[in-house]
Amino acid sequence: MKIVPYHGNPGNACALACYTMVAQYLYPEDDITFEQIGKLSGWRRGYVVWGSPFCKWLMDKGAYVTDYDVIDYQAWITQGTEGLKQSLAPEEFKWIAENTFSLEDVQKQLSLSYDHPHFRYVKRKVTWDDVVDEFQKPGICDLTLNLQALNHHSGFVSHRVVLIDVSDSEVVFHDPNYDDSGAYRHEPLAHFKQVFESIEGPELCRYCLST
Repeated sequence: MKIVPYHGNPGNACALACYTMVAQYLYPEDDITFEQIGKLSGWRRGYVVWGSPFCKWLMDKGAYVTDYDVIDYQAWITQGTEGLKQSLAPEEFKWIAENTFSLEDVQKQLSLSYDHPHFRYVKRKVTWDDVVDEFQKPGICDLTLNLQALNHHSGFVSHRVVLIDVSDSEVVFHDPNYDDSGAYRHEPLAHFKQVFESIEGPELCRYCLST
């Protein structure tokens, strides 16, 4: 099981919390803080954080990023919001549009990480086999799923978590929640896998220090 620093979610910032945990895990001697990652990511309280600035910063430090997603980044870069909309289910696009401060700003930042030599992009719906395969490689993984389904509720809220361990019976993960109680959360494998696979566009990222 990986030993990873935990950070909670101060408000619609689960991705930012995950990026902080990833950075602290990869560079434990650098005293990296949530506030530092928030500043470089352009975080505005109450809005979700997209990973492009963080990934570029991480890759400029020498790390490598592998990203699985259904979003056609090239279409988003060249066609704007309509290019993004074509890649997502209506429910997911609606949530993203309502909770992102500026999709246009995200579009402008995308190419900086997309064209980076340390970036590998796999454009397709990620499978659970992909998750297991990437988790077993060097580095650390985070992924998105439906928080409502994870907590046995109806509706949709995109939520990012950091994988700690994957076994034949359960998944252990850091769940950046509002009350800071989500460190080393355990869920049965069947439930976690079903939640992950239930959305049209789950994302999986692996961050490592070598190829």
